[in-house]
Amino acid sequence: MLHLAEKYDIILVENDIYGDFHPGSVTRLATLDQLSRVIYVSSFSKSVSASLRVGYFACSPAIAASLCDVKLLTGQITSEIGERLMYQLLTDGHYRKHLDKLRAKLQLTRQRTIARLEEVGFTLFCEPEGGMFVWAKLDDRCDSAEMASLAATKGMMLAPGNMFRPHRETSPWFRFNVAQCDDDAIFEFFSGSAPGNPG
Repeated sequence: MLHLAEKYDIILVENDIYGDFHPGSVTRLATLDQLSRVIYVSSFSKSVSASLRVGYFACSPAIAASLCDVKLLTGQITSEIGERLMYQLLTDGHYRKHLDKLRAKLQLTRQRTIARLEEVGFTLFCEPEGGMFVWAKLDDRCDSAEMASLAATKGMMLAPGNMFRPHRETSPWFRFNVAQCDDDAIFEFFSGSAPGNPG
């Protein structure tokens, strides 16, 4: 990707908002590129709180100046309290400790969710090393959007794969947020034990 960016004189944006969930060290494009053609973007809204709207970017000084101008013109300012709170969490070492606990909790939840999905017949796309999401399908003939619509009538919100495709094409895949998979009704729905389940 970096070779192509150089060849065609383009800038890459590396969106790494979930990067802190990874348990190990990961090589970023921004590191390899030394911020020559990469704008690195991340946030604390996923790892700390959705209501803490504090993020950051790293890039070359020239691009940074332009982006700061755009930010001031479009969004003006962000909450100084949120920024100072995040600064304190980072400088005092609380954020690192928080991430260690969060990763451990997500690992247990992810393992439990994967086991329950496999019990009701799901196949994983792959077993993730970290993070909060698992991609899985029942079979290739399943229309995940149709099943999600049926689940919604039972008060369950599912994330069908077509929502993540460029033209909303039919997909058998679901994206499960393991932090939200502690409800037995989800697995009862897919196993066929829930009333009215099509399976």
